[in-house]
Amino acid sequence: MNNRVRDALTPETIGLIGTVHRTGSMAAAARELGVVPSALTYRIRQVEDALDVLLFDRSSRQAKLTEAGKELLREGT
Repeated sequence: MNNRVRDALTPETIGLIGTVHRTGSMAAAARELGVVPSALTYRIRQVEDALDVLLFDRSSRQAKLTEAGKELLREGT
């Protein structure tokens, strides 16, 4: 595992992904976490870029975990 991946996969990051999954959207998760949606989206994209995989399917208004996202959340918790 390279440093970029290790730095991206922190307990906080796993928590962010879990909150988006539980609330169903980036906006709802951002409200719950007390951050602006763009900051949360940026953090999630950083993780996706480091892992070179999409964690969320953003094709609808809901943020749904991809299979890779589900696996990451399972392994991270």
